[in-house]
Amino acid sequence: MGEIMLDQTEPIIAQSLKDLKNYVALASVSAKQQAQKQTAQFIKQLLEDRLDATVQLFNDYQAPLVFAQLQPKQPSETTILIYNHYDVQPEEPLDLWQSDPFILRQTAQQLFGRGVADCKGDFISRLAALQLYYQEHHDWPCNIKFLLEGEEEIASQHLGDYLAKYHDLLAADLILWESGAKNEFEQFTIEGGNKGVLCFELTAVTADIDLHSSYAAVVDSAAWRLVEAIKSLRSVDGQIKIPGFYDEVVPPSVTEELLVQENQVPNLTNKWNLQVPLLQNKSINYNLAFAPTINIEGLSGGWQGSGVKTVTPKQAQAKLEFRLVPDQDPQVIFDKLTTYLASQGFTDIKVQYLLGEKAYRWDLQSDMAQKLITTAKQFYGDQQVAVLPSSAGTGPMHLLHYYTQADILSCGVGYSKSGPHAPNENIRLRDYLEFIEFFVDFLNKV
Repeated sequence: MGEIMLDQTEPIIAQSLKDLKNYVALASVSAKQQAQKQTAQFIKQLLEDRLDATVQLFNDYQAPLVFAQLQPKQPSETTILIYNHYDVQPEEPLDLWQSDPFILRQTAQQLFGRGVADCKGDFISRLAALQLYYQEHHDWPCNIKFLLEGEEEIASQHLGDYLAKYHDLLAADLILWESGAKNEFEQFTIEGGNKGVLCFELTAVTADIDLHSSYAAVVDSAAWRLVEAIKSLRSVDGQIKIPGFYDEVVPPSVTEELLVQENQVPNLTNKWNLQVPLLQNKSINYNLAFAPTINIEGLSGGWQGSGVKTVTPKQAQAKLEFRLVPDQDPQVIFDKLTTYLASQGFTDIKVQYLLGEKAYRWDLQSDMAQKLITTAKQFYGDQQVAVLPSSAGTGPMHLLHYYTQADILSCGVGYSKSGPHAPNENIRLRDYLEFIEFFVDFLNKV
């Protein structure tokens, strides 16, 4: 790994930490429609002040879209689009935070705060790298564009509408995705895709009122009905039983499979002290990158208080999700789900579509991708870089690729214990400084 030359007292770095503090202080929780316009305005001002960027703010919907450009003095045929989102997850549960989630707390080694890993720290680190590059060269390496949305944490609800209207602005050769992290082996991870998602809700209603539990002799509770419907959706080994669910699945290419096979296998059982067997129809890494999944996000119904209340609950609900892979379409999968439940006799179960996003996957075979991967291996060390065609998570990659046709790469300032979405979300200061240096190196090679 290259030696870290940057110091916190370096003016651009010191200023970037102040900018990050101010950014984290903006409680831009999209689920609450909170501080979105204020945060977009902050970003606009920051891009203008730090980079002298040309910035446009689009206010068609509740959360403004920020678009900015940097143009070199000498025309360039290369364009990099930096995508981020400025919204964050809700801060609850507050009692598990060790400090105020919206006050950046810095220790000798870490930075704590909501959004610092997902993905406010990434955005500020990229700004700092560009400032350092300009300080040395007095110009930009190529055309640089920024796109920041404020609804990624709620499935980018209006990003498609924005892109349909403004996509002509976004032509690019490479999109640098919002964030990324070192894995549990301390390898800097570069990913070229993510899974899609379909979130839905199932509701069972079996009576007008909660019944005395003695009636369980003749009446099934809504909770039983719901559990039976859920159980019908998958087998014990995780295979989804819905007919046609796997019909559109695009199998990984030889290159994509090799990328996954070359990576170390995480010990998830030890990592989380798991008390359940792992689902492995092929391998852990294969499943994480290529396998569709079904997950129960939450169940509710009946008595949940202390003690005993002998009732047969009239209603029960569950929120579930499918993680999807190319070319599964969320709406098509939802239609197959509803048809299947009806065919199994669950016509009484109400099925509600909540949100959906398509998957995107790329084998990272392009000149720009290889340039970034090579730079990372030179900087971090050849064995300390993991390259994957897809992450196990979800984001609007498919949407951005559809409108730009640009290749997409994800990497950033996080690490395996950053805890994005969780209390005490954090990044390590060393990773933050390393990423800035690495990105400057990459810009020097563009």
